[in-house]
Amino acid sequence: MKIKREAKIGLFTVICLATLFWGINFLKGKNVFSRTNTFYAVYNRVDGLKVTNDVVLSGYKVGSVKSIKFEEGHTGRIIVALLIEKKYLVPVNSVAKLISSDIMGGKAIRLELSPNQEYHEQGDTLISSIETGLLDQLIYEMVPIKEKAETLMDDLGRVLKSLDQALNTQNQENLNKSFASLSSSLQNIDSASLSLNELLNSDSSDLKKMLSNMNELTYRLKNNTSGIDTVINNFASISDTLANANIGRILAQTDSALYSVNQLITSITAGEGSMGALMKNDTLYLNLEQSAKNLELLLYDMKVNPKRYINFSLFDFSRDRYVKSKD
Repeated sequence: MKIKREAKIGLFTVICLATLFWGINFLKGKNVFSRTNTFYAVYNRVDGLKVTNDVVLSGYKVGSVKSIKFEEGHTGRIIVALLIEKKYLVPVNSVAKLISSDIMGGKAIRLELSPNQEYHEQGDTLISSIETGLLDQLIYEMVPIKEKAETLMDDLGRVLKSLDQALNTQNQENLNKSFASLSSSLQNIDSASLSLNELLNSDSSDLKKMLSNMNELTYRLKNNTSGIDTVINNFASISDTLANANIGRILAQTDSALYSVNQLITSITAGEGSMGALMKNDTLYLNLEQSAKNLELLLYDMKVNPKRYINFSLFDFSRDRYVKSKD
């Protein structure tokens, strides 16, 4: 049977369209003749991820990105559809991580499989995460440096402003005077050091004599170390003797004696006992005063009338004569 020309043209057109369709999908990274499963992952950002970007497992391509669209409800999250060949099973709790595929910032999805024995089915949503890329990490590390640099520039600006205010005409004059005073002080120090050097080098200087005397003193102390040791040993012996003398017991006895004396003085002051009576009662004083007065009268009477008391005559013709004692 002879095929008509129109049929040949139609068959050729169908083949061309099929080839075109396969070529377009091939360029998009899709293999229309392979069996695939569709999975989804939700991200807060995709950082330049595009349709047909690779889905890799341990660095080997196992699928591609089918579509990228925003989640409904204006949540701001992005839903990414993943085409994965059916021969690659995806366990439950596996992670679809957005990574940088090259140094130029290309993106890909890397599957991190879990050891679970249960597997996802067609249309399931995988756990998603985003890996910090080299550029992102560099930017992240540069942020504190940038902030510190800004702070440093602000501080430097304030310092320069303060320096500009400080270096006005009057302060410059004061600064010049300060430098002049500093130069004069250095000259004085230089002159003093020169004078000190001359003083030390002079044979008749008092300082040199004083140093010589100090040297002689230390030499004598060094030669009399035995005598110094003897003195120290004597002090040590005295301290040992005092330590063995039971100073505590002696002080306790002394305190007890002083307490007894204090009690005795208190009793006498209070008028207790004979001594207290002598000190507090004036009867004895009055009696002694009266006795002294009587003794004085007696001595006066003996002086005036001695014959009343002493008579050496055998015949006393004037026995009754005597001077009347004074009142």
